Amino acid sequence: MQKTVLVTGASSGFGTFLARAFARAGYVVVLHGRDAKRLSAVRDEIVRAEKAECPVIIADLRSADGLATAKKAFQEWNVDVLINNAAVNPQLEWGAVSDVEKIDAVVSTNISAAIALCYAAFSHFAARGGGAIVNINSVAGLRGSSREAVYAASKFGLRGFSESVKEEWLKHGVRMIDVYPGAMAAGMSGKRPDAQKLIDPGELAGLLVYLCGTKSFYVQSLAVRRTIVE
Repeated sequence: MQKTVLVTGASSGFGTFLARAFARAGYVVVLHGRDAKRLSAVRDEIVRAEKAECPVIIADLRSADGLATAKKAFQEWNVDVLINNAAVNPQLEWGAVSDVEKIDAVVSTNISAAIALCYAAFSHFAARGGGAIVNINSVAGLRGSSREAVYAASKFGLRGFSESVKEEWLKHGVRMIDVYPGAMAAGMSGKRPDAQKLIDPGELAGLLVYLCGTKSFYVQSLAVRRTIVE
């Protein structure tokens, strides 16, 4: 039976690679993003290349209305897998973040929205007998970073939440996989002069598709380090 995945933050960066990989594997891919134009372009590309079904959700997860819109997808499309990928890291662009409004933007996206969607996914999955939640965290969620302290704090927060609930949720058939990648050749990091030495986002996306379908085991957490070390 065909499965359905909800990918948040699918309009750019690693999210587009995840969407393509799941579509290639035969999933119905529910694409979430804030930018309707970019999200439509991603959908059109996937439909053209993979002949996949790709419903679209336009929603700002920082708002109550946006979260409510995203949560409806679990029932509407009978979602089997949630990929919590949407995140922001303005420190890479602006440098140090000390303004409360900017801090709130990071926290509301990277922690509050992610946790709210985890709870919505758990309720849906537990009622139907199982499902998988994949939290795209970061190496910054394993160790601090002076260059991106607020971002790291937000990722530590998501890690803390996941480690608090994942064993209990597994009793209800809900698997939670936390992924801690280093720099990938996608999004802002994809513009780096050494991008060819970074983690291949397509390769990692393909691995995550596989891990969402294992039967006798599942991977609770995955730390991903690039092969080329200088």
